Amino acid sequence: MANALANDALLQQEIDQQVIQNPNLSFAQKKSLRKSILKASLANAPKNSSLQTILSVSNTMVGSSLLVIPVLFQQSGILSALIVALVFCLISCKTCQLQMVHNKPEELDLPQTIVRILGQKYNLIFNITNIIILYFAGVVYFILICNMLYSLVQLICRSLEMDYAPKTDFVLGKLSYQWCGIVYMCLLFLIMLQKNLTLIIKLVQYGVISIIALIIYIITNGSINMPEIVNANLFTLDVVTLCGVFSVAFMVHSCIVPIMKNNLQQQNNLRDIAISFGWTWLIYALVGVFGAIAIQGKAVNPSGDGSTVLDYLDQSIFSYGIQVLQLLQLTTVFPLLAFITRSQFFALIYKLEQPPQKWFVLYTSIVAFSTLLFQCLNISVSLILSLSGAVIGFFQIYLIPIQLHMTCLYAKKKVNDNRIGLINDSKEYIENPDESIFDEMDFKCIDHSTIKKRFNKQTRFIFYYIIMLIGAMMGFLNIIAPFFK
Repeated sequence: MANALANDALLQQEIDQQVIQNPNLSFAQKKSLRKSILKASLANAPKNSSLQTILSVSNTMVGSSLLVIPVLFQQSGILSALIVALVFCLISCKTCQLQMVHNKPEELDLPQTIVRILGQKYNLIFNITNIIILYFAGVVYFILICNMLYSLVQLICRSLEMDYAPKTDFVLGKLSYQWCGIVYMCLLFLIMLQKNLTLIIKLVQYGVISIIALIIYIITNGSINMPEIVNANLFTLDVVTLCGVFSVAFMVHSCIVPIMKNNLQQQNNLRDIAISFGWTWLIYALVGVFGAIAIQGKAVNPSGDGSTVLDYLDQSIFSYGIQVLQLLQLTTVFPLLAFITRSQFFALIYKLEQPPQKWFVLYTSIVAFSTLLFQCLNISVSLILSLSGAVIGFFQIYLIPIQLHMTCLYAKKKVNDNRIGLINDSKEYIENPDESIFDEMDFKCIDHSTIKKRFNKQTRFIFYYIIMLIGAMMGFLNIIAPFFK
């Protein structure tokens, strides 16, 4: 995920500096310059082989969820977790492929495809859900940052014989988990206010080292504790939280188009997407199985609360080394998440205009304070991941890709009309072309006659709306599940 965020942030930073912050350009000139920057970024990006593309897609999916997946495997049962992971891997893979099927070569990103087929309302849904998903990703990252940091702080306090509060207690009268978050957020807030994050973007690219180290560390501990496999929990029906977590763990839909645009062999896009999802499932399976075995029969460390796999593993120089790497990686990614969500939020309101400085500071302050509130209240990382993945993720994983597909295949089209779809809400764009950041485009769909021949209309409707029903059920169950625990 980190590299994709770095690329997005670098591109958005260039657009901000050259387009949005330039008061001497008209809206039409800004739109033209923005398009030129996007095209140049795509043209200048090196073309990747299939292997590089597969690894890039997989690297975008693999992230902070690795820390919580082993705990969920152990709680929900190893076999149950493997099945759930496979189901959501296949669903996400298929809906990602649907997006690429309907993306035209000249369309630089997914929003252009959405506007062409479904109209502005669906594009608004996509943008809003994307902002919310990235916001909650930032919340999760900050909580994990504080988890790693407070574990290291407790190590220092024990060596200096200083008093401190347990992580699970809400305490403001002495050194505590809450004060750790408050102090660190003050430091991060100064970075969040910056509009130039070039140094951070460069550092993020080395985050893959911490991911590889974490995977090796978990697999090694699982191998050492392998005799405990006989006591491992294999199967339960308590998989609701797991479903939500794997929804977000396989969510790459918002950035799949730019990644695949750089694939040297465009005809292999669908195949490479399938392989990348299969490879990612294998990574999650290895980390989940070996991680569940590694923590089997072990109690939570005094410095943790049981939310991540590191809370169970023996505290040693290797464990603290992994925590330092994770702390550094998460610290560099968090400001990028804040930067991208802020840019996308103001783009919805001001389009290509510069927002007033007071709103810039106010928005950043609200994000920082609300994120800190989640951390101080010690909200479960798994709960945040599952709710954001199952509820908000429903729109990006299920609704938009399937609606794109069914609309493009079966909606009635009007000759020489630049509106298409079951929901013709492109009217605002047509009547006010100067207010849209998109250029005029051909609203005709790609020829899908070959695809339409594979299944009849009824079969295809049943198949995809069963998938959408699964997504809706998972969202509903994740909403009500916390009230029954």
